[in-house]
Amino acid sequence: MSNRNPNDTPNENVPSHTGRKPDQIAYTVRETQDGKEYWNRIGAMWKHKDGRGSELILDSIPMDGRITLREQRDQRMQDYQDERSKQQPVNNTRTRDHGYER
Repeated sequence: MSNRNPNDTPNENVPSHTGRKPDQIAYTVRETQDGKEYWNRIGAMWKHKDGRGSELILDSIPMDGRITLREQRDQRMQDYQDERSKQQPVNNTRTRDHGYER
């Protein structure tokens, strides 16, 4: 007889991240000799719906074993997209006498 409650473990047959954005992004960070850091996305992490764990899916594994998890920056990306949409579009149409109009 087991003391384990069936609600204690997630259903392993159904991924907890199906149809959802990841809660955090997994990166490997390499530092160069001149002090610059290069962040490469290597996977993503989703929190379990019951709040008791997470699922980390990696597309690659860093050689040094260091993985950095960072929250999504949705607001920063939204601000960037809003700023770009406010900019006047470049007009690359041809005019009759003057070549390309900009």
